[in-house]
Amino acid sequence: MKIIDYSKKEMSKGVIELFSSIYPNWTMEELNRIDYDENHQLHVTTKVAIINDQIVGQANIFRLLNNPTIANLGYHVHPDYRRRGIGIKLSTKAMKIAKKNGIKTIIVQTEADNLGAIVLARKLGFEIPPKSFVEKIKSGLKMHRLKNSICLYKRI
Repeated sequence: MKIIDYSKKEMSKGVIELFSSIYPNWTMEELNRIDYDENHQLHVTTKVAIINDQIVGQANIFRLLNNPTIANLGYHVHPDYRRRGIGIKLSTKAMKIAKKNGIKTIIVQTEADNLGAIVLARKLGFEIPPKSFVEKIKSGLKMHRLKNSICLYKRI
């Protein structure tokens, strides 16, 4: 397995294929929207895992709007490649880059019933934040997009 920096120009198709394997009911519009742009002003890093020339996982970190030292970590692994440590390796590499770029706190936002994402976050050392922290960053969260959301955090 190789873990490398994402390039939308070179890897967009592979990332869309990854997301279509994870979210088979999504429309092409939804899939295109989740294909990250590494030139976005809030982007910190996106790493992809490649096995046999196929993108099998990705982890990205974006700063929260109005909170330059707090960022959101997102990770996705192809269903056929889960439970192999890919999410941990991707997320760990991404968080090291985030720390070098001045990020002090990382958050993970997910559905409360997404046990795989929660277990992965816990393995990475994330925990439930104090309510005061959530109130502080609430305007930068995208929790409204989730039906039944949970937020975990980790200071790095």
